[in-house]
Amino acid sequence: MEARAGVQLAPCMSHLLYRCPRTHMNVQTWLHDDPAPDRAPEFETVQCPACTQLHFINRATGKLLSDNKD
Repeated sequence: MEARAGVQLAPCMSHLLYRCPRTHMNVQTWLHDDPAPDRAPEFETVQCPACTQLHFINRATGKLLSDNKD
């Protein structure tokens, strides 16, 4: 698909795959723009399409905040 003059392209989005801790289903979601290297440890909230709850996901690794618990 070619970009034409005057046509605005969609902003970049990051694809993220994670495992829902409630349903244990693999879930995919999209986040706006790629994470900057200096923002790697930051987490972002996403509404899970599998359980409709909010999860905190590391933008760089795709791991849930709860994955860091022992």
